[in-house]
Amino acid sequence: MKKALKFISLSVIVLLLGSCEKSAFLNKAPLSFISPTNFYKQLSDFEMALTGCYQMINARELPGDDVSEGTYNSGLQYMLSAGTDELSLNSAGGGPDVEKFAVAQYTSTNTAIGDFWKAYYAGIMRCNVLIQKSTEVNFDEQSKKRLDEIIAEARFLRAFYYYHFATLFGGVPLITTASPDPLAPRVNLKTLYSELIIPDLIFGYQALPHRATVSGGANKWTAAGYLGVVYNYLASCKRSNVGSDLNFELNSFSWVDEGQMSNSAKNILKEVVDNSGYKLTANYDYLFRETTKAAQYEECLFLAEASNQLTATYPSIVKLFAPGGDVNTFGGTWWTHRPTNEFVLKYGKDLDKRFSHNITLPYGGTPAIPDIIINGIPYCEPRPSTGLHWQNNAAKFRHVKPSAKTIPLWASGISIPLLRYADIMLQYSEALYFTGSEPAARLIFSDLRTRVVKTGKTLANLNTYYYKADFITELLDERSRELCFESKRRIDLIRFGKMTAYLNSLSHAAPLHSNYRVQELKANWKENKIWFPLPQRELDLNVNLREHQNPGY
Repeated sequence: MKKALKFISLSVIVLLLGSCEKSAFLNKAPLSFISPTNFYKQLSDFEMALTGCYQMINARELPGDDVSEGTYNSGLQYMLSAGTDELSLNSAGGGPDVEKFAVAQYTSTNTAIGDFWKAYYAGIMRCNVLIQKSTEVNFDEQSKKRLDEIIAEARFLRAFYYYHFATLFGGVPLITTASPDPLAPRVNLKTLYSELIIPDLIFGYQALPHRATVSGGANKWTAAGYLGVVYNYLASCKRSNVGSDLNFELNSFSWVDEGQMSNSAKNILKEVVDNSGYKLTANYDYLFRETTKAAQYEECLFLAEASNQLTATYPSIVKLFAPGGDVNTFGGTWWTHRPTNEFVLKYGKDLDKRFSHNITLPYGGTPAIPDIIINGIPYCEPRPSTGLHWQNNAAKFRHVKPSAKTIPLWASGISIPLLRYADIMLQYSEALYFTGSEPAARLIFSDLRTRVVKTGKTLANLNTYYYKADFITELLDERSRELCFESKRRIDLIRFGKMTAYLNSLSHAAPLHSNYRVQELKANWKENKIWFPLPQRELDLNVNLREHQNPGY
């Protein structure tokens, strides 16, 4: 780890700056060679450094090192969505390490796991350096006000990165300075949440403005939303005794007061619902297209922002959850992952608009499907699915027709939603239920479903079809229907203690390709795999980690 952390700290100086449509702080030229003694002198230096803090969310590379398989550039979405009851690897997939998550074959030498560790600790280190350097300057009052916001954004981002570490690995080394200990040991989850994640999110909520200075930045409601997510996560893990059979104290939730956490979640999420100004955008489909940013900004509290610079490191279309087909003809993907039959059947396909958006057949075929035009921009349309089908695609995202693209044909300009108002609603519903208000909690299901009722059908039709007597079952079903392929399902099933049962319920029935690798996933899955293994490279470099690998690896 010594070499890794040294590399990371040096990478702070050579900031890789991404960019984002309409986002000034992500539209600056990259730094090449910067002397640390001359940097962090002006407010513009801190603005540029903040860009580097954001950039690691969906970074494609660190200097000389491709880390895209470990970030929201491509691989992290597989890590958090595949290997659940929503997705199955198709017959052709399974080669790259990033595809091993779909069949629970990940080990400590998995490339994607190592890339995540490098990239997100780089993000943490960038935040730490910025925060520390902010104590060494003396700005005028106006500049100081903006600097305080920058510090709050950096602290929010640090909590964001550590929350990902905590949910994927459990306790990890806690690094809060610009000069980290290369032999830092793991700390337990109580320390990680109590001393950094929750305080940093609270700080962001209290210090950030109603909206960020530039579009795409975190604001007070972004921090508040994640605070509610964290409270619900901890409460559900405690109630479900997550990991208790592993007898691994570092990752224990025994310290959590679930009642207090649910009450805290209810209070902060009510603030977001009542005062944030975010709402459900009218058209669900517009949340997942390249050119519908205005709709995204209505609903999304936080996104992994896409670039608008031709020289930037875009995600590759072919690796995203979008309809399959030739990338140069249709803007299609490799469709290595298919929706499971069980997921397809969660929808009332004749009642719910989300079905035809999230599940399609590939592009192409005869007769040709006409393009659709959105705000003057053409999009190819995939063939519609009619239900269970061997060619069903996980089709969340849509790309501009290649002939109309202004960026490379392989590149995706989509900003990936990380926290939507729809998720806030469902998180609030969950908190209401666990604080004794089930009727109010169920009303939120109706509010959420109103925009997706198909023409000629009624909300009552949808509510009746989806009703489950057990609230948590209906909540998890609704979260899946609404948030599928958005990096939520793995954590949801783990925190409610449902992963093993839900995987065991998957069938190996026809259509074959939809559940082609389900038997392999079920055979490989063990309870210890609720945590990913610490990367072997880190164990080799840090003697204090070697005896504290997660159980079963």
